[in-house]
Amino acid sequence: MWKSILLAVISGLLFTISWPTYGVPFFLFIAFIPLLLIEKQFSDATFKRKGLRIFLLSLLTFIVWNSLSYFWLSNAHPQENPTSEQLGQAWFAFGFAVIVNSLLMATTFLVFHKIRKNHGNFYGYLFLPVAWITLEKLHLNWDFAWPWLNLGNGFASYHECIQWYSVTGALGGTIWIIVVNIFLFLALNSYLEHRRNKIKPNLITGLALMIIPILISLLMYSSYEEKKDGTVNVVLLQPKLNPYYEKYSKSGDDILYDLFELSQSAISDSTDFIIAPETAFPGIESVNLNSADNDYYITQIKTFIENYKKLNFISGADAVKFTEAEEEPNPTAIEVGQGIWANKYNAVVQVNNVDSLEVYFKSKLVVGVELFPYMSILKPLIGEAMLDFGGSVNSLTTQEERSVFTNTENKARIAPLVCYESIFGEFTSEFVNNGANLISISTNDSWWGNTQGHKQLLAYAKLRAIENRRDVVRSANSGISAFINQRGDIVNTLDYDERGALKGTANLNNQLSTYSKTGDVLGRMALLLTGVLLAYHLMSLFMKKREN
Repeated sequence: MWKSILLAVISGLLFTISWPTYGVPFFLFIAFIPLLLIEKQFSDATFKRKGLRIFLLSLLTFIVWNSLSYFWLSNAHPQENPTSEQLGQAWFAFGFAVIVNSLLMATTFLVFHKIRKNHGNFYGYLFLPVAWITLEKLHLNWDFAWPWLNLGNGFASYHECIQWYSVTGALGGTIWIIVVNIFLFLALNSYLEHRRNKIKPNLITGLALMIIPILISLLMYSSYEEKKDGTVNVVLLQPKLNPYYEKYSKSGDDILYDLFELSQSAISDSTDFIIAPETAFPGIESVNLNSADNDYYITQIKTFIENYKKLNFISGADAVKFTEAEEEPNPTAIEVGQGIWANKYNAVVQVNNVDSLEVYFKSKLVVGVELFPYMSILKPLIGEAMLDFGGSVNSLTTQEERSVFTNTENKARIAPLVCYESIFGEFTSEFVNNGANLISISTNDSWWGNTQGHKQLLAYAKLRAIENRRDVVRSANSGISAFINQRGDIVNTLDYDERGALKGTANLNNQLSTYSKTGDVLGRMALLLTGVLLAYHLMSLFMKKREN
C-alpha cells in the first residue's frame, strides 16, 4: 500500500512541477502514468473495495496538485497585520477550492476505473479523456466555475508549442496531454508485463502524438504574420492601489486624480485609448447608472480628456443602478430603502466626448466573493455567506450578451474583459464573434500579493490571444500590465508592484480564427460521448443485474 501512496504523491508532484509559471509542462505527458499504474494493479488484484482505494489514492494525487499549484489563494489577505477573520476567509477559500476540485477529479477517475473494469481497455481509455474534458467544460460554465487547473492551461508559459489552440482552443491541449499519457502508460505496462515484446507500437504512437503537434506549432509560430486591419495607440495605467488599505477608504476624487496624473505622463495627441484596471474608480462610492452620462465621476473623466478629441478612456468601475418596486425586481437586487432596490455591478466603462457612454458588466464572477452560487437553492440553507474582500458582499449583477465597445474615432472594436473572465476561452470568443478585433483586460489581481496568482493569470491571457488571434492589452492594478500580440508573445510589460503607465501600439484583426468560429466544440462532443458511455455502462449493469 505504501508503494501505491508513493505513486499517488509522485503523480501529484508531476502535475505540480508542470504548472505555469514556475514549471515545465512536458511533465504533464507522464503525470497520469503513476495513477494509471495504481488503477491497473488494483484492477488485477483480488482484494475487496478496490474502487474505494483507487478513489482515495487519486484523491491524494489531486489534493497534492491542487494545494501546491494555487497555494497562493491562501494569501488573499492584507500582507501586513491581517486579522484572524481575514486569515480565516483566505484559508476557507483556498481549502474549499482544493477539496471540491480534488473530489471532482477523483470521482472522474473512479468512474473511468469502473468503465475500464467492466467494459475493457478500449472503452475505458476512451472514457478518460472525454470525461476529463466534460469536467473541464463543467468548470467553465457552472456557478462553482474554477477552470484554473484545466490541463490545456499547462502550456501557457510555452505558447510557442500550442499555436494550434487557434483551431481547438485549450480543450484540445487537454485531449493531447491525456492521450499521450495513455499511450506512454500502455507502453510502460507492456514492458512490465511482457518486457520488450509489445512496447514499440504504443511508445512510438505516444511519442509521435507528443512531438508532431509541437513541430506543427513551431512552424505556425515562425510563419505567422500579425494581422493589421488598423492599429491603435494605447496607454495602460498601473496605479498600484492597495486593495485592502486604500481602494475602499480613499475618496473617489483622490483615486480618479491619481489615474489622471498617471495618464498625463504618457498620453499625447496620437493616443487612442487609456485603459485602467478593474474597479479603478471611484472606491468607496459607485457610478450611478441611472444618470450615467451626468454622473459626477464620468463628467470628471470627460473634462480631463476634452483636449484630446480622439481619446477614449476605458476603465473598470464600481457601479450601481436603482429601481423602485414593491417586490424584489431580480435575484441580485438589494433593498436599500422602502421600495428602493439596488443592483451592483463590477463594470467597465468607455468614455469619450463624442459617443454615448458604453458600459459592460462583468459576467464571469468569482464564486463566494462576487457570486452567491445557486442562490435560490443555497441561500435558504446557509443564509448570507459571502466572503468580504472589499466592496460588496452581495452577488453582483451580470449581463447575458457579450457587448463590444466601439467609437467613431477609430476602427477598434474592444472586448472589455474583466480579470477572472480572461480564463474562459469560449466566453472570450463570444466577444470576438460579436465583432471584437482587440481584447482588453482590466484586472486587479493584487489581492494575493506577489505570488504565482497574478503571474498565472497573465500567462492565461496569452491563450486567449492565440485562440482568437487577437492582440491583448492588459491593465493591472499592481501589475503585471502588458501588451500581448496575436502569437501570444508578451511584447512589453510594467513589472509587478510598480506604479506607472505603459505605452504601446496594438494591431487590430477582423479575421476569425477557427476556434473563434467553433468555440468549445470539443467540449460539446466530449459531453455527448461521455453521456453515451455512461448510459451504456448503466444499461449494462442493469441488464447484468436483471440476468442474475
